[in-house]
Amino acid sequence: MPPVGDTFLSDVDAGANTMVAAARRREQFPTNVMPRVVDRQRLEEGTGTAWREFLAENLTAQNYGETDVIDNPQQISGSILSVTPQLVAISTFVGLRVQARLSPKAFAQFGELAQEAMERKENTDGHAIFATATTTLGATATTLSFSNVDAAGRRIKSDSTEPGPDPLTAVLHGYGIHDIRAEIISGVGTYAIPEGMTAEVFRAGFRGTLNGINVVEDGMVAVDSTPDARGGVFSKKGILEVIGLSPWKATREEPQKGYGGVTVWLKREYLYAERSAGNWLYGILHDATAPT
Repeated sequence: MPPVGDTFLSDVDAGANTMVAAARRREQFPTNVMPRVVDRQRLEEGTGTAWREFLAENLTAQNYGETDVIDNPQQISGSILSVTPQLVAISTFVGLRVQARLSPKAFAQFGELAQEAMERKENTDGHAIFATATTTLGATATTLSFSNVDAAGRRIKSDSTEPGPDPLTAVLHGYGIHDIRAEIISGVGTYAIPEGMTAEVFRAGFRGTLNGINVVEDGMVAVDSTPDARGGVFSKKGILEVIGLSPWKATREEPQKGYGGVTVWLKREYLYAERSAGNWLYGILHDATAPT
């Protein structure tokens, strides 16, 4: 006996032509934080495999009297910083039928995925150098204070061996910046807040500079299981990024794989290194519990 009754879409959805109404790529943090705030130098072709930078040491002048013989020559000396860029790559294979059968809206999102992955890696590779800093301020499971950031900046600018040149930058996880904001507006609700820094931070959040240090939020700074995050305060000259062969692309037809398709490789060559070890870079370790 045939079915009897009203017909709704759920009864006949097997015949529906399924369409993708829209497509998007997963949102990501800005990926140009570290490349934008460090000293980027390109290793030119025909100059070997390593960036070699000579550092000449300072000389010392001395006091002499009118009758003294000035016969104490100061020896000129120096050292080499050598940085060899390393290869970073990603490959993808897209089958022939993918483009033919997939929604064009979905397929259009694939083009930027590999490049974005390369950019994310370049940014997070820059964060890794914070853990190699000779000195780390703050501590595990400890709320970040503006004084930690300021102390790093003053130590860089007033270093007796080699004061760090401007600009200075603090790259911090957003949870740490939240704690600095909370420190600044701690009087809200207790004291009258006139127009000024506290009122502005309360309205717009903490942004800009802290005692001459450019504070930059980077949500890609890793948060460990404690949870802690490790940022850094540094002179732009304190971190060197050497760029080698970058970027380049290679493709290869793959007819042996099912219906066939194309493998694509994206490649770059770079490496971060610290200049003036111990003087121009300070790690900043702090609690990174999610704000509540």
